[in-house]
Amino acid sequence: MSREQILEYLNHDLRSELAAIEIYSAHARALADDPLGEGIRAILEVEQRHARDLTARIRALGGTPAEPGGLETVTGRAVGAATAHADPVEMLRLELAEEQQAIRDYATQIAEILDDDETVELLTHNMEDEMQHARWLKAQIRRLSGRPSPA
Repeated sequence: MSREQILEYLNHDLRSELAAIEIYSAHARALADDPLGEGIRAILEVEQRHARDLTARIRALGGTPAEPGGLETVTGRAVGAATAHADPVEMLRLELAEEQQAIRDYATQIAEILDDDETVELLTHNMEDEMQHARWLKAQIRRLSGRPSPA
C-alpha cells in the first residue's frame, strides 16, 4: 500500500473522529447534570486524543491533515445538535453506531496496511479504545432500557 493510500485512510479516520467529537460534545453538554454525561465526556477526551494522534501521524508521513470545520465537522455538529434533546438511549445508540463504524474502518485498515508498523500500532490502539467505548455504550443502553446484562 502506498504512502498516499495510507494518508487517505488516516485523513478519513481524522474526519470521522472530528465528527464524533462534535456529536459527543453536544451530548455531553445536553447531559451535563446527568451521571451519564461523565462517561460521555471521558469518551470525548479519548476521541480528541485520537484526532491529535492522527494529525501527528499524518504530518509525520508528510501529509496534510484534514482541518476541523470541514464537511464532517459541520455534519457532526448538526447531528449532535439535532440529537442533543433526544432520549438518552437514542443518543447512546447514535454514539454506538459511530463507534461500530470506527471499529470496522480501523480493522479494515489494519488488515490492509503492510509496511507501516507505526501506523498499524496507532490504528490498533484507536480500535481498542473504540471497542471499550462500544462495550460501555452497550452496557448503558441495556441499563437504561431495563435489560439484563449478558451472562
